[in-house]
Amino acid sequence: MTLRRILHAADIHLDSPLQKLGTYEHAPVQRIRNASRRALENMVRLAIDQSVDLVVIAGDLYDGDWPDQNTGLFFVAQAGKLVKAGIPIVVIRGNHDAANVMTSSLPLPKNPDGSDIMMRSDAVDLRRFESIGIAVHGRSFRTRAESENLAADYPTPLNGMFNLGLLHTSLTGAEGHAPYAPCTPAQLADKRYDYWALGHVHARGHHGFEGAAPVVFSGNIQGRHVRETGPKGCVIVEVDGRNQCTHSFHELDVVRWQNCEIDVSAMHHLDEVVDAYQASLAHSLDQVGDRLLVMRVGLTGIASLHDQLHQHSNQLAASLRAIALSHGGDRTWLEGLKIHTAPPSGKPTIGLDGPMASLAAVVAQLRGDDAANELVGQELRSLVKKLPPEVTAGSTPLPLDDPQWIGELIESSAADVIGRLQTEGTD
Repeated sequence: MTLRRILHAADIHLDSPLQKLGTYEHAPVQRIRNASRRALENMVRLAIDQSVDLVVIAGDLYDGDWPDQNTGLFFVAQAGKLVKAGIPIVVIRGNHDAANVMTSSLPLPKNPDGSDIMMRSDAVDLRRFESIGIAVHGRSFRTRAESENLAADYPTPLNGMFNLGLLHTSLTGAEGHAPYAPCTPAQLADKRYDYWALGHVHARGHHGFEGAAPVVFSGNIQGRHVRETGPKGCVIVEVDGRNQCTHSFHELDVVRWQNCEIDVSAMHHLDEVVDAYQASLAHSLDQVGDRLLVMRVGLTGIASLHDQLHQHSNQLAASLRAIALSHGGDRTWLEGLKIHTAPPSGKPTIGLDGPMASLAAVVAQLRGDDAANELVGQELRSLVKKLPPEVTAGSTPLPLDDPQWIGELIESSAADVIGRLQTEGTD
């Protein structure tokens, strides 16, 4: 049999609501909200341009129940393009679009051979494509919190076929992802399939053993927030006449999220921070092509600028946004500025004496003190409860249980108070 190509994608999260996005000032909300649609269009276009023989989607095609039918209709249209091009498509449900999560549905087109696109959730399903010698074994999630090892029930491979296992799983666990359908790479290898197409973990990764079938997370096709940085896309698997395969990554994303870390340890002026960001931005824009670049700037290091950075954080963020606009135009957006610096050990960063020296000493004691952070969090929780409902309605809850956020709040507040006191004490 001649060379065959399979496109493996996962975690499309079509029309993911991105509810917190509207809280960001000047965010290109619509471009980011529509990114999952544009990435799916890129995937379909790639499949047709590359003349792939099969498309598989390893769960979380949808982000959850639809607010209306437009999300489902969009996928129906894209699936129709693949079928019209003679390309079959096989999809399993994951935790976000499990059978009991989706209360509405639309008729999907049939594959060119008449088979269904969506695989069953009550048992392991099979799609056997004789003309290309490929068998797909897969099972959709029936419920969101699927805690059983679904891989245990996958059958033995079919003789003479390229056997692909389609599974939505956390394997042995992944940071930031719930432990759904847990199993081990060794258990998958024991099935003796030729390739495992996995979904659920949004970071691309390979977990197979040497001499065994590739076990591959393709990652999501479009990053949804600043914790999902770097290129996103799909994997194309090439299968030769002996059912041996290789696989390669293909970018599909239209919005690229990126963390820009700047070490300010050796800097003495805020202008140096702005210059460093400008240089990093120019390099990043060269790398992302015509994508929208969304950056979060993080300042790190033991810095003499520590207090100034906190005191002038709003002005600094405005300067960085101005650089983004002047150099990137509508191609970039600054998502935020995070200050993770520390003052030089053993001495305050600003010349202090009297009461202000005492204040600096208190702040030094608070740094890294878990008990103090918890106390601050308790006080803030008490204050938030006293706010009238019209103030808190619709707002994003404060991360009062996040020690890092509490620490940043202490640093920022202390620097602001010291700066105000110093200003008020001058003529």
